[in-house]
Amino acid sequence: MMQAFAEQAVRLGRDFKLNLDYSERSLEEVERLLARFQDEISSSDANKIDDMSKIWGGYLGEVVRRRFGGEWSIEKYPAGDFLIVTLNVNGARLFPSMKVHKRLTEGSSENIWSFYQAVRDKLEAQPRAKVQ
Repeated sequence: MMQAFAEQAVRLGRDFKLNLDYSERSLEEVERLLARFQDEISSSDANKIDDMSKIWGGYLGEVVRRRFGGEWSIEKYPAGDFLIVTLNVNGARLFPSMKVHKRLTEGSSENIWSFYQAVRDKLEAQPRAKVQ
């Protein structure tokens, strides 16, 4: 499901002249696009924010998953009593759709490029499992 959302993001990116290729650098472009969307979306348009959170969260998660592995699942969100799509990577639990939702509703302090860099640094610092 999240892979399908990510592919939808790639298609939507073309409408904005973006070539989203699942590279980490493409997240800088997505961040700029989300900043633009944040300026254009009313915080009362909950359905549009939710749809965009799924689509762009799927893309953010797929960039992480393709780089570091991991699996999508549905789990209870730690800071609330609801289920959310979760990306489990080497023991870390990420909530990409929630991150995008916060970016769209709370602004640049929730920058997804900065978020990705922090995730990357944490995951690169973890010891890799040995393959036997």
